[in-house]
Amino acid sequence: MYKRFIAITGSVVLFLGLGLTRAIAQDQSSTPPENPPQGQPPQGGMAGGRGMRGPMNPDQMLARLDERLHLSDDQKGKIRSILEDRQASMDKLRSDTSLSQEDRRAKMRTIFTEHNDQIKQVLNDQQKQEYDQMMERRGRMGNRGGNPPPPPSDSQTPPPNPQL
Repeated sequence: MYKRFIAITGSVVLFLGLGLTRAIAQDQSSTPPENPPQGQPPQGGMAGGRGMRGPMNPDQMLARLDERLHLSDDQKGKIRSILEDRQASMDKLRSDTSLSQEDRRAKMRTIFTEHNDQIKQVLNDQQKQEYDQMMERRGRMGNRGGNPPPPPSDSQTPPPNPQL
């Protein structure tokens, strides 16, 4: 009798555990990732313990740049403004349903490149070198940050980006 009770209890626990695991997995896959309030970097992008949930917000990106480039307060203010403008431009483009996926990608690349050029204008020569290395590493990582990579040279065609 005791063995039967243990077997039934074990089966019930296993059944409930599997059901709960499935429910959690469905909930996580069915809800789109939300952008957290500006601050900590729990989302997408370059590494450092974040998941693959999307692009960093301007504060997260600024924190990452400051960590790598040791920005002055003046640089932080200028770069924050550039990053906020980039995010607004990207958000507006993402909500434009009249564009084809290819056109949207091309415009995102243009926005990304233009804003990167603006950021580089704020940096000193040493910071520009490190920033270029960061962007190169980012491109090699397969664009895990959610933002489009810089446009390819004339001799290459852009790889497809399944994230869009």
